[in-house]
Amino acid sequence: MTDTKKNIFLFLLFSSVALFAIFPRLGSLPLREWDESRQAASAYEMYESGNYLVATFDHKPDLWNTKPPLLLWLQVLSMKICGVGVTAVRLPSALAMFLSSLALFWCCVKLKRTLAGLISALVFVCSKGLLFYHCGRSGDYDALMIMFVILYCGFFYLHTRLQKNKYLILFFLFLTLACFAKGIQGLIPVGGLFFFALFTKNLVPLLKNKHTYIGILLFILLIGGFYFARESVEPGYLKAVWHNELGGRFLTVIEEHSGGFWYYWDFIRDIQFPAFVWLLPVCFVINMLFKNKETRKANLYLGLLAVFYFIMISLSKTKLEWYSLPLIPFFASIIGLALSQIYFFVSEKWILISAKRNKDSKNSIFVLKTLMLAIILSLFYNPYSEIVKHNLAAKEDENNVAYYSRVNLMKMIADKESQNRYKEISYIIEEQAQLDFFYHYYMKENGVRVLRKTFADLKVGDYVQVNNLETLEKIQQHYETEETDFLVQSRILLLKSEKQENDGLISDNTEL
Repeated sequence: MTDTKKNIFLFLLFSSVALFAIFPRLGSLPLREWDESRQAASAYEMYESGNYLVATFDHKPDLWNTKPPLLLWLQVLSMKICGVGVTAVRLPSALAMFLSSLALFWCCVKLKRTLAGLISALVFVCSKGLLFYHCGRSGDYDALMIMFVILYCGFFYLHTRLQKNKYLILFFLFLTLACFAKGIQGLIPVGGLFFFALFTKNLVPLLKNKHTYIGILLFILLIGGFYFARESVEPGYLKAVWHNELGGRFLTVIEEHSGGFWYYWDFIRDIQFPAFVWLLPVCFVINMLFKNKETRKANLYLGLLAVFYFIMISLSKTKLEWYSLPLIPFFASIIGLALSQIYFFVSEKWILISAKRNKDSKNSIFVLKTLMLAIILSLFYNPYSEIVKHNLAAKEDENNVAYYSRVNLMKMIADKESQNRYKEISYIIEEQAQLDFFYHYYMKENGVRVLRKTFADLKVGDYVQVNNLETLEKIQQHYETEETDFLVQSRILLLKSEKQENDGLISDNTEL
């Protein structure tokens, strides 16, 4: 079998492994509160309005979430193809995670390091932090940004190694897309690239290369053009970007998201990368001990990227656990490089030993390589099976069951799976959560009219969803009710009659 056929076979084999880890039951759990649910609502509003420049929330320009709208555009496209739903919201992230793993594999194949690519990609898809929460299986920005970071870092290294200008242009293209994916965070690894170019004497050739300036111009035109257009349409956007993404977030603590310098290392060690974190320092040292210059150079590159990125996010005053996720592909590549080097080093030594003993080494070499591959692959059994079981079960955490019952009940009503069929449901504004918006839109898409009302707006004959005990008690003080549907702590009440005269405060109902 030729090397090309082997690469294709391994590529397809790994693809099946990655698909099974990433995609099963993608839309089973409800959207998560805060970021994911907000993005989903904004994507639907963009899908409905056709305004692809200004992201909105509750049909008002969103200056809380100031990220560029690439993820929203992809979610809109997904909704157009798959229909409005949780799966459509999460599909772009899942595809980005899948393509990220293939990109790790492909970059190594281009450098004739197929086994390193396979191992790196396996470490990547077996990392809990990427597939448990807020990344590869959620409608958040991180998976998309990580994919573009992998690609632009990969093409930058390929350019320094192979000196092909097409890789330099591709570097700038994917750098631009990383910024479109998650703003300034997608650009942080560039500092590591600068130091690598400086240490390896590639900086001056880059500065003399006209394609560098073509790439910089491409970046400025696309990114600058977007930010200028967005500010022109909605003045105050750039000020909000500064507060949310640049100086405000780096220099101050936003929304009480604080932590010490080693905040991210604790998450990496205990939650995001626990199966492989012990291998990381060992593999980095092993890579530096090998005499192979390419191995050392790649190891230095990955180490600089990881260290620079880690220092920058650790110095930031605002800390969120998923900011450390872009470190995982760098870690995975260091481990993949070391394990593949060990594999070939031992194989070569065994061949020499067999030759000295004048023995037919074909069978023994085959047995040795098979045994070594089995040992390496055994490292992935437990983390991979844990991820697959977790995603196949798609089981809600017990602490969240009650809270998320509100949107699970909305989905049941929209999908006609509730005990009763409803044409109209009222929701009390005083009880409203950010999580509700997308599900209100989902209900509307499925033919259920949604009304937002204050307590004073309620009237006899309304079907009202109630999600907490305080609201239930308040309603039952004024109305005789009949419970028509119930899920954990959320219920639909029919207001049958008034217990006392209302206070006369009448206001207009707000229909979505």
